[in-house]
Amino acid sequence: MNDAESAAERLQALLEAAKPPTGGVALKDIVFETTPLLPLLAELPADKRASGDFESFDFRECFTVLTLLGRRLALLDLTPTSVVRVARLALRSASVSDESSEEGFAQHAVAAVIEGFVLGREERVAQIANERAAAALRPLRIDASVFALIISGVHEPAVLSDCADALGRAMLDADVELAIVDLTQLAEPSRDRAVAVFSADEVARMLGGVCFFTGVDSRWRAAAAEARLPLDAMHIAPNLGQALIAAREIVDRASGGRNSRWRALLDRLWG
Repeated sequence: MNDAESAAERLQALLEAAKPPTGGVALKDIVFETTPLLPLLAELPADKRASGDFESFDFRECFTVLTLLGRRLALLDLTPTSVVRVARLALRSASVSDESSEEGFAQHAVAAVIEGFVLGREERVAQIANERAAAALRPLRIDASVFALIISGVHEPAVLSDCADALGRAMLDADVELAIVDLTQLAEPSRDRAVAVFSADEVARMLGGVCFFTGVDSRWRAAAAEARLPLDAMHIAPNLGQALIAAREIVDRASGGRNSRWRALLDRLWG
């Protein structure tokens, strides 16, 4: 067994004995995130750890990994108290003593972890907010023949692509061939976002249907032009009301055509 493996096992044992609150995160996951740090801690000689010269090159890699560890623990949704406890136990598992001569290093190590935790927590809060916003993006049934997708806020292209796919699935499940996608409140147009959101046109065409887009201002037109998307071949309406009128006209023409064909057939059958 090498030193890294033994340090990881010591950390596992220390965590099991200390039982820090983890909010349901498995101890093995915490050990997994912490293990890359342990050899770096063990490789720092005691005299350097006691030197107090923590800005020197010798500590650069170690403190960088400590900061990354704090970020990773934040993404696991650990609390600050638990993160400090894990950092202290990691120092012990790597044979960093609790003597006063090394307490300065321990304090700097914990500070680096907390710095990373703050960065990771900000990232996690943004991630949760994006997930909640994306969860609300669902196709809405306007009437028996039309679905609408009204998108607001700022979303990554992958989220917008998922929305277009969800719109297609809803249309397929309900046997609906008309859709409206409103971009009025969708922020930060870009090439990739345009590719994602206008893919709803292709989805509707694959189902034999039609997709109307509203809220397509100059910014979205510029993003679509950069992506070389043929907006002129798509159905663009000035607003939701106009899009709904156009969609219903398509429905009326289609139903009128079917009624005329059935009437002609009945007339022939009845002579």
